[in-house]
Amino acid sequence: MLYIHRVKKDESLKDICVKYSVFCEDLLHLNNITEENVKEGLLMVIDIPEGKRYVVKPFDTIAKIADKFKTTEEKLMQFNNISQVFLGQIIYIPD
Repeated sequence: MLYIHRVKKDESLKDICVKYSVFCEDLLHLNNITEENVKEGLLMVIDIPEGKRYVVKPFDTIAKIADKFKTTEEKLMQFNNISQVFLGQIIYIPD
């Protein structure tokens, strides 16, 4: 699924990649830009994986989320390119 994101003031490429759990290199390639081009107001296409989306809630951990969705921590981390989660983060649940 494709999503359009407008870069906010003081938002970095890393911030955007973490928010959507995507690789920075993939995001740059998809938008045919370099990191220097990521500035306030820029519209970026984000390729979001199909499937279940989950917003991290207070006291969630990777282990708790993996258990809730009957998957492994390793699959969840690899699928989302993460090693930890933070409140409000959107993560994707592998099938």
